Amino acid sequence: MSIFRKFILKEWFLAFAGSFAALLLLISVSNLIAGFLRSNVSPYEVIINYLLELPSFLNKVIPVSCLMASLFSLNKLKNRNELEAIYASGFSRKKLLETIVIGSVAIAFGQFIISGYVGPFAKKYRHAILKDSVNKFGNMKSKGLKASTIGSGKMWYKSGDYFFSFASFDQQNQKLDNITLYSIGKDSKLYDRIEAPSAKYKGEKKWTLTNGVRQSGLHTSTFPTIEKFKEIDIFIDEGPSDLKELESDITTLNVVELYSYIKNIKSSGINTNEYEVMFYGVFSAAAMCVILSLVSSRSIFKPSRRGSSFGKTIGFVLIFTILYWLAHSYLTELGNNDIIHPLLACFGVPISFSLYLTYVFYHHRQLR
Repeated sequence: MSIFRKFILKEWFLAFAGSFAALLLLISVSNLIAGFLRSNVSPYEVIINYLLELPSFLNKVIPVSCLMASLFSLNKLKNRNELEAIYASGFSRKKLLETIVIGSVAIAFGQFIISGYVGPFAKKYRHAILKDSVNKFGNMKSKGLKASTIGSGKMWYKSGDYFFSFASFDQQNQKLDNITLYSIGKDSKLYDRIEAPSAKYKGEKKWTLTNGVRQSGLHTSTFPTIEKFKEIDIFIDEGPSDLKELESDITTLNVVELYSYIKNIKSSGINTNEYEVMFYGVFSAAAMCVILSLVSSRSIFKPSRRGSSFGKTIGFVLIFTILYWLAHSYLTELGNNDIIHPLLACFGVPISFSLYLTYVFYHHRQLR
């Protein structure tokens, strides 16, 4: 690595560290103050809650810090006439951009690890570390199929030619409580309904229902056959591991587990748009680290410090930060509400900024 590349990377990472610390401090202070104002939590719980939510804060801070890193580091080089000297020595604009990309890719990798693994890990053990966290901190809500109880207090699941509901799953005893199973024919008509207070897993996709009622022939025009049973075996594709995952908070799944989860429930005909937004969002946030770093690198085409204004630099940062957060939040909400495709919801902003970069670089054509 050349001495110029090392020097530019050093300045870029210093600017990134300063921007990151300032933004994180701003968000941290507001979060801690809001926590200390709560009357139902102790200072210790407020601090623990802050640490558990820290990965979600970093997802917002890191991309903007990359934007500010390129902007402030290049502005510093211009003010000291070092950018002109670098160009005069034969170090091209293209190499400078490649250097910024190297730094931003390293940060993007860290962003991916935080949002794809560290964040879910913190949420997975949140309830064990912070007791009664949902009631104490209202901003900590779970997502997933558990939310779709359809007002009955039960959890519903659809798979292939049947769907069923249950009140709870006893993981230790591998038993479902208050289960109701509906069988559907190839003609999409309801055939059978089986209801039982419990169902115990026997292995190899077999569940044993006890002391229940079975209604058969629901698809016919005659009255169905109703029979009580003490014990009956049914075969369904879902085992204890699937039901355990179903009951878990989907935000606790890392990026690989989330992909597997989406793949499984999508094959059952369940709408997965909200979950796909979460999955693609991990990659989108990482991509924005690189894109925002390049967006704020326009000053490479004006190496002279004449016409360089710190006020303009701050204004540019504020405008792009607000634009990024607003656009990203709005498109994400549209994706969660099934209004636009999850890919567009997550990559709409990166694509828009990439088109802007394409225009800027094509307009100057001075990358050599």
